Amino acid sequence: MSKKYYSYNVGDLVEFVHGRLGAYIKRTGIVTEQSLRHTRDDMFKIRVGEKDYWMAANQITLLSRAGKTYSK
Repeated sequence: MSKKYYSYNVGDLVEFVHGRLGAYIKRTGIVTEQSLRHTRDDMFKIRVGEKDYWMAANQITLLSRAGKTYSK
């Protein structure tokens, strides 16, 4: 079994456009979760303030990659 490759990792800073009722708002948040289901393998949970959004990878723009952390 091969390892899955995700275009975004947990902790990445991303930007996306969220639309509702004809109004589009550009939001910036942090990727907090990746979908592990085979049918939704390109979905990411993004935390913006106190709210979470599930967005597809093609609707997300990467602003900054999360740094690698090392445990002491």
